[in-house]
Amino acid sequence: MNRADREFVERVNRSYTFTNQFLYYGIEIRPQITWASAAAGEFIAEWLVTAEHINAAGCIDEGCLGTVTDNTTAMLIGSLLGARGNSVSTSISIQALTPIRPNTRVEIVCRLSSQSSKQPHATATFKDKCDGRVYAIGSHTKFFKAGLSETQPRL
Repeated sequence: MNRADREFVERVNRSYTFTNQFLYYGIEIRPQITWASAAAGEFIAEWLVTAEHINAAGCIDEGCLGTVTDNTTAMLIGSLLGARGNSVSTSISIQALTPIRPNTRVEIVCRLSSQSSKQPHATATFKDKCDGRVYAIGSHTKFFKAGLSETQPRL
């Protein structure tokens, strides 16, 4: 990675806050960013999926996928476009595609697919680090508007 991309990784890692600590039912889920390109508008994070992340159908739990999709794509959007002001999510969707085994290392490929000035959009693809099999996909659209205020309480 070049210097700009290393700085991008640092910006993304700094974007972890108390309110987006990847908590899901008390389980801390914190993918580690391993590669990034600010110019391409994407990063790759790694996550070890354990038995507690898997539902009865053998897929990554959809609530867990929603949490990780929301936070990773929000970090990407915020790190690249956050100077536009506060934002809210207008759409988040996820889909578990195929069963996964416990203790599988997954790469989460996050890509900014639209840099719209008001509604940027990013995707997340959850794939096996070893063989590239896609386990799930996610999509996230944000809305930026001057004057939005933060209403989430600080605990």
